[in-house]
Amino acid sequence: MTTITRRALLAGVAALGSAALLAGCGLNDSAAASTPGSGTVYFGVSAAITGQYAQYGEQFKEGFDLALDQVNAKGGIDGHPVALKYEDSQSDPKQSVSVAQKFVGDKDVVLVFGDYSSAASIPASPIYTAGKLLQYGFNNSNPSFTTKGSQYQWSTSITTSATYQWTADYIKKQGVSSVGVTYLDTADWGIPAFAAFKAEADKVGLTITDAEGVLDSSDDYRPSLTKAVAGKPDAFVHIGYGPDAAKLVSQLRSIGYQGTFYGGQDEQSFDGTPDAEGSVVGAQFLASNPDPAVQAFVTAFKARYPNEKTVTGFEAGAYDALNVAVAAARLGGATREGILQGFQQLKDVPSVVYGSITFDPATRRVASPQLTPTVLRGGTWVALHG
Repeated sequence: MTTITRRALLAGVAALGSAALLAGCGLNDSAAASTPGSGTVYFGVSAAITGQYAQYGEQFKEGFDLALDQVNAKGGIDGHPVALKYEDSQSDPKQSVSVAQKFVGDKDVVLVFGDYSSAASIPASPIYTAGKLLQYGFNNSNPSFTTKGSQYQWSTSITTSATYQWTADYIKKQGVSSVGVTYLDTADWGIPAFAAFKAEADKVGLTITDAEGVLDSSDDYRPSLTKAVAGKPDAFVHIGYGPDAAKLVSQLRSIGYQGTFYGGQDEQSFDGTPDAEGSVVGAQFLASNPDPAVQAFVTAFKARYPNEKTVTGFEAGAYDALNVAVAAARLGGATREGILQGFQQLKDVPSVVYGSITFDPATRRVASPQLTPTVLRGGTWVALHG
């Protein structure tokens, strides 16, 4: 499979039938034109438009814009068009706080999506809470985002704790006795994710021969990798993101380690790395899922973005998130207070990631999320059976 091309802003001009509602725009513009008194409903997006995580911001935008096309083609929210206002956080905590202040001060914005990383979202949470503006961190997997937040923090992402508990369990079930581990040495994501993995590994009898904290900004992981594989583990686990995993797995192979690599993400840099072939992860979304709703989404996505070769969980997550926010506004009203009431009442919202979304009111996350074991083959993630 050809790797995913760099998400181009010009993809937005290849719209579906509702393109007339959405004027072509850059990431810093709203996704739909509006005139004074038009009653446009605005959602904010705190995203990495520039910086090392910009590709995710572009992927989110594609999912958002496809959903906007479809929502506005059906009359928006009670006849009012929906649009997005973007602010570039670079997924940096310092920037995300400034972005939060700006959105809270913009009374037209009734909800904010983001940020990409929990590390950027969590520091901004108190600002959104004080402004009574719902922060929908649909990609935020750190449990603390909702457990330590207020009623204004919601997420449709499975938590890192659940993900890496699942990973340890799955690896053990494959007959693996020992693993070497690297994890992102970040307090708001990598360290708690590793803690969850280690606790479950200890519980099920999976030996960690060595664990090394690394930085996603590093270009040379070989010293840490050499230590991590010195004990000759049966397999290797990386707790991190796609771009760092892409560099890491290539360097892991370059030092001669050939065991199964558990890690990576369904994104362009990792999928296109030859040494990533055979990597295994638990996935929430697969474009190959035969479910009619998933295939309708994939078909619509490819029609709107003909230059994209595949669709990943990042676009699907953003697509779901926009539809969830719209459903909440329709239920509770397109105001900050109404959006919150809508989220508190939502049940069985159609989802291409989960089938349907119902929030657990205690956690403000999706009730009973599931993961599917997948393997990277020829640049495409496919389900593993058995």
